[in-house]
Amino acid sequence: MVNFALSLSIATSYSYRGNLIALSTPIIDFHPSTLEETLREEAIESLRANRIDPKFLYITPHQTELWRQVFLKHSPIHGNPEFTRIYREAYAQVALQFQNRNIALIGLGCGTGLKERDLYSILQASHCDVRFSAIDVSHNLVLESVQKLTKAGASHRRSLVSDLTQTDFLKSWLDRFENDLPRVMTFFGLAPNFIPSVMAHLLRAALRPGDVLLASAHLAPARNENREEIAAAMNSILPQYHNRETFAWLSAALQHWDLEDLVETPEIKVREMEGVPAFLASTRWKSSLPFERWGHRFSPKTEDPLRLFFSLRYTLALFEEVLRREGFVFELLSLTSCRQEAIWCIRRA
Repeated sequence: MVNFALSLSIATSYSYRGNLIALSTPIIDFHPSTLEETLREEAIESLRANRIDPKFLYITPHQTELWRQVFLKHSPIHGNPEFTRIYREAYAQVALQFQNRNIALIGLGCGTGLKERDLYSILQASHCDVRFSAIDVSHNLVLESVQKLTKAGASHRRSLVSDLTQTDFLKSWLDRFENDLPRVMTFFGLAPNFIPSVMAHLLRAALRPGDVLLASAHLAPARNENREEIAAAMNSILPQYHNRETFAWLSAALQHWDLEDLVETPEIKVREMEGVPAFLASTRWKSSLPFERWGHRFSPKTEDPLRLFFSLRYTLALFEEVLRREGFVFELLSLTSCRQEAIWCIRRA
């Protein structure tokens, strides 16, 4: 049975990760994995596996702000009207399907909520009555998204702070609190953060028959999709990752775990994960001397780098191959002319 005892109600205060947060929003639920004791256990498990779990890149307000700087300075969506075009086209197509209906809009990995707010505006223009829910591992981003959408006019019943890999909990939460309306979900910019098998498991858990999910994927801009062209495409977009802001963001995670003096300067290289091209950030241990964190002893290996971050860059064909193999029904809604980003409508079969 799912325990929702961590709900926060309007105008309450809650001691969360060592900080007192006064809430003036509707109810926000916290998955137990976001509590300090559980986070410590997961950090220990993650470090034993010689990696930093992606959730620990966004865990503090400082890390969230550093991630925001990466997005603002290096996402190609800024300054290129092609990227706003594909979202506008996708929103219009979805709005036609739900014209004059009451719907639940759910941001899976909502981030700042900017794209969800823009989608809400199109739905509103199509005379939809929209109730919004934000779901993200970052409490700050959930609050920011809820504030954006409610200020724009959406209603709100409750949102969730949770790691999206908590799929059983996520499904139970959605079925309990967002099961009375047709559901439109967003999954924007997150496909690169999940290996294909994990992404498919998440989408199967979140989607019911009849739900619509809008998913965008950052792509390796290869037209012929042969190995040589994909390699060239990956090198052409490497500056989006290999930059000062990204290294500052990754370094904040090392600082948060007090590891910065134990490792070398991080590196970002092109690799593959489950057959998909990926940018992989790692750092080598300076020494194999054991060290202690959180009351546990760790023995690093200088020949085995600590994984910090990965970002998959599907091609158009690779992303659709994954969806087809995993049994989803999908439709490509829009694609930038530079082939760096696309948006799909995805449903359960």
